[in-house]
Amino acid sequence: MTDKKTFGTFIKTKRTEKNYSQKDLAEILFVTEGAVSKWERGVSYPDITLISDICRVLDISEHELITASIDTDTRKMKHEASKFRAIRGTWFWIPTISYGIALVTCFICNLATDHTLSWFFVVLSALICAYTFVPTVTCFFETKKLFAFTVSTYLSICLLLFTCAVYTNGLSWFLTACVGILMGYVLAFVPILLSKTNYSRYKFIISFTVTLILTILMLMCIRIRQPFMLGNAILMAVYGFAPVIICAAVCTFRIDTLIKAGICSTIIGIELYCANYVAMVMFGTSSVGFYQVDFHNWEQCLNGNIQLIVLLSILFVSAVFFAIGLFKATRNNKR
Repeated sequence: MTDKKTFGTFIKTKRTEKNYSQKDLAEILFVTEGAVSKWERGVSYPDITLISDICRVLDISEHELITASIDTDTRKMKHEASKFRAIRGTWFWIPTISYGIALVTCFICNLATDHTLSWFFVVLSALICAYTFVPTVTCFFETKKLFAFTVSTYLSICLLLFTCAVYTNGLSWFLTACVGILMGYVLAFVPILLSKTNYSRYKFIISFTVTLILTILMLMCIRIRQPFMLGNAILMAVYGFAPVIICAAVCTFRIDTLIKAGICSTIIGIELYCANYVAMVMFGTSSVGFYQVDFHNWEQCLNGNIQLIVLLSILFVSAVFFAIGLFKATRNNKR
């Protein structure tokens, strides 16, 4: 603790700021006025059992009382924390009250105009969906806020789609829409959700694999309403996702980053070059002339020339990446 004189001056200053007399402070702390006078004159320190009460009455921290000085950093942190809580409270209550007013208004209007509840349920599901985004239900969770946000927003969107589907008698597209939205959520949130788990290293493999499964499921849902070559469509989806999943697997290898970049570029380049041919084979269209190459005849061989140039460019870049990465790895091994 600081010397008695400095301590006494500090007590007097804080007492004056609160507009307390020595008698007022003494009565609040249940001590004699003389005791307060002795503290401020630097004659004695207060009893240790009074420290908490003194801090509470003078609105200071124990650290400030002991050091007889204002802890600016701590006060700034408390002020900013208080401001944040106020902003968070405003962010929660203003949208919540607004949604409530809108819901009651629509409820009354629907009953007044139609004498029944019809389109009100569309409004209700829309407001529930909006509520999960702003202010979001994460304010009710101390941990796993991103997971709560992901699940709540997805379910609320599905609820809104279901309500609209029932209202328009269009349930046939509901499942397809939900699966399509889930694909986007998987790609956007699964890698983030897995980043702090034991599966962090494989987050992209898991994300792309689940997306492939959902793509196949969505094709099956579409097939229920619209006939097409489902088997070939599934094989085409597998062909499209396989290189991406393989590249995600390559990225888990403990090798130089440039070597991984070279391998992935090669895989993607070959997959893109063969994509049109695979699609033609799968769906029975003609591929005659599509891959024909003749740099003297661009008019008739435009597709083939461009396809080959793109493939060679990608392979060249891949070779450069691979060579530099291999050189770096070799040099590091020699050290």
